[in-house]
Amino acid sequence: MWMKGTSTEILPAVDNTSSATYVYLYRNFTEKHREMENGESKTYYEYEYAKIKKDVYEYVRESWATEDRTTEIEDVLAELLFGGDEE
Repeated sequence: MWMKGTSTEILPAVDNTSSATYVYLYRNFTEKHREMENGESKTYYEYEYAKIKKDVYEYVRESWATEDRTTEIEDVLAELLFGGDEE
């Protein structure tokens, strides 16, 4: 299942370093602006993310290591594990 999140920066499509047990997948970044109390505009990003166990991610990544299809692998993993887009 894809969940929604926000950040002040665009995150990498695949984050396999911030957690010892999970790999985070990020997609669909949308730039937004929020006006602060002092009148300044602050930029942030809304996005969708999913997390999968590192061992599952590594297994699939190694299985397909002979081909350079990282984005496709991530899409397939998300579809298999989370059933695709949630609307």
